[in-house]
Amino acid sequence: MRVLIAEDHAPSRKLLRHLIKPLQNFQIVGEVESGEDLICMVMKEKPDLILVDINMPLLNGLEAVKSCKKMMSFIQVIFITGHDNFALEAFDVNAIDYILKPINRDRLYAALDRAEAFCKPVAGNEQPSIKKDLMVKHSNQFSFIPLDDIIFIERADRKAVIHTVDQKIELNEALTNLEENLDSRFFASHRSYIVNLQYLKRIETTGQTYKAYFKNYEETAKISKNKLLELQRKKAL
Repeated sequence: MRVLIAEDHAPSRKLLRHLIKPLQNFQIVGEVESGEDLICMVMKEKPDLILVDINMPLLNGLEAVKSCKKMMSFIQVIFITGHDNFALEAFDVNAIDYILKPINRDRLYAALDRAEAFCKPVAGNEQPSIKKDLMVKHSNQFSFIPLDDIIFIERADRKAVIHTVDQKIELNEALTNLEENLDSRFFASHRSYIVNLQYLKRIETTGQTYKAYFKNYEETAKISKNKLLELQRKKAL
C-alpha cells in the first residue's frame, strides 16, 4: 500500500517512518506538514492510505481529509492525534482508526492490517467489504471493538456492558446509542439486551422469562415475550 504521512510534529513523523519501514506491504510515498499540503500531495501521489494528524497549520487534518475524500472516495484514513474531541467526526468520514498519542505500535499495526484488508482486490473487481467496528470511549480512551467479537450487550446498573468473546467492557452509554452503530446481525431482544444472532445457540423458557444461550459463552441474555416471534423470523433469514 502507498502511504502518505500528514504530521507537523517532526518526532512523530520519524516514529511513523520507523514503524512502517519494516512492513513489506507498505511504502511511504510522501510526508507533509499541513492540511493544504496534504490535499496537494494526495492529488499528486494518489496514495492508498493517509496517516493524518488533526491539529496542523493552515487547514486542520479533518477538513483536509474531507476534501481528499471528495477527490478519492476510497482513500483510507487513520487519524493519529493528541486530541480526543474529534473522534466522532473522524468516524463520519469512515476512518479506519482514531489513534491517540503517544502512538502505540500494536494499535497502529492493527489499523494498518485493517486498511490493507480493505484494499485487497476481490473477484470481479468489486469493492470489498470491511469488518465494521464499534467505536466506544472508556477509561479515557477510544477503542474499536470488532462487531464479530460482540456476543451481546446488556444494560446493568445504568451502564452498558458489552460481552465479547474475551472480555467485558463497561460504558456510560445508552443501549439505543450503541444500537445505531450495529448491523443487521444484532437484535434488541429486550429493553435491556441486544444480542448477536450469529452467536445465539438456543432459547429456553424459565417461568415467564425467555433466556438466550450463546455458543461457547456461559452468561445468558433475556428475550421479551413480544419480541420472540420477530427474533425467530430474523434468525431464519
